[in-house]
Amino acid sequence: MKKGTKLVAIGIIVVVAVFYLISSGFKQSGVYYLEVHELIKDPTKYEAKGIRVSGDVVKGTIVKDAKNQHLEFVMADGTGKQMNVVYNGIIPDAFTEDVQVIVEGKYHKDTNTFNASTLLAKCPSKYEAEVEKQ
Repeated sequence: MKKGTKLVAIGIIVVVAVFYLISSGFKQSGVYYLEVHELIKDPTKYEAKGIRVSGDVVKGTIVKDAKNQHLEFVMADGTGKQMNVVYNGIIPDAFTEDVQVIVEGKYHKDTNTFNASTLLAKCPSKYEAEVEKQ
């Protein structure tokens, strides 16, 4: 084999290997982004995959133990579908009633409970810039 042919063969192998590593990394770290009603409708579709769910905290449902970093609340979306959420970890400062949240973790359909490993809370509208009326 000529030296140029060897270099082309090695180049192709390197490109294929890099492409394989990138694509397998995306498959392993890929997360579905859903709303509550989408998850409840067909939970078996997402059992073995990472799930990220968005919705609103239902007023009057927050049970918080800040000392032990334990949080439970009910989350709902615009359709009215609800699920219980259990989270252990640092509770964001922006987390309050009626705030939009995104949780990431696993859903248990038998108890309608989402065990969240990550909790993100959208900042309240009081931090958004006011638009001047003309």
